[in-house]
Amino acid sequence: MCSGRGDVVIAKDVSGPIHPQKHKVSGVFHRASDTYDAVGVDFFEPLAAALVARADLRPGESVLDLGTGRGAALFAAARIVGPEGEVVGIDLAEGMVERTSADIHLHGLSGHVHVRHGDADHPPARDGGWDTVVASFVLFFLPDPAEAAERIRSVLRPSGRFVMSSFDTPDQRWKIVEEAVRPFWVDEIEPAHPATRPWFATVDSVTELMAGAGFVDIDTVVIDHDNIYSDVDHWLAWTWSAGARAIWERVREGELSEALAAAREAVSSLAEPDGTLVESFRVRLSRAVKP
Repeated sequence: MCSGRGDVVIAKDVSGPIHPQKHKVSGVFHRASDTYDAVGVDFFEPLAAALVARADLRPGESVLDLGTGRGAALFAAARIVGPEGEVVGIDLAEGMVERTSADIHLHGLSGHVHVRHGDADHPPARDGGWDTVVASFVLFFLPDPAEAAERIRSVLRPSGRFVMSSFDTPDQRWKIVEEAVRPFWVDEIEPAHPATRPWFATVDSVTELMAGAGFVDIDTVVIDHDNIYSDVDHWLAWTWSAGARAIWERVREGELSEALAAAREAVSSLAEPDGTLVESFRVRLSRAVKP
């Protein structure tokens, strides 16, 4: 254990075995970390900024960012709380931690912004509690989101805020990608979209999740966001750089070229007259308060 600053107590590393589900997910994001949020698709930053805005942060406050990735929410929070505040991000993907740490130093923020290798399922405590915990597209990856939400509440101060984002209904037009690639997968089990997983199927189920964890004043807004890809190659680069990378990592050895060709053909059918592609996302931004 170590302190990032003052009374902040965080894990510098993760000891003991990692749940297989978390090990698998963190592996995907570790391998994607070099290009994550860096292929010219405006997705993570605007959605993280919208989520952080829901937290009503103030200068000088403390913020814990779970599953920080390349720091979209981390840096958005840091801009608001300022140098008199404290922002700590944790991530199980070591590549994310390494690259985001370098970005922190590059921007001269290492005095009040820190990132560590850590498990969002077990958020680090802070003396007096965190003012806000942020979880951007994280909770649905965890084995038991209900238990995780309880642990998040436990590390907040009284009246502390928890904000999280999750996916609403997916863009059904893009279902053709999975249909095209499925014949090449090692197994034929279709990966569940995050919005269909327990606790995340509806806004009401998200509210129930938070209420069950002991939160109050729970509120969710749903916003629409479009990803714009300049062409099929741009879309493909995006998939390799984010969680969608798992689509390709499931392909049987020696068949990746065929799977990519099948996906390219399917996605080409979605192109606009100018060759661009538009993928629509509905995203839930949820806010809750610790009593």
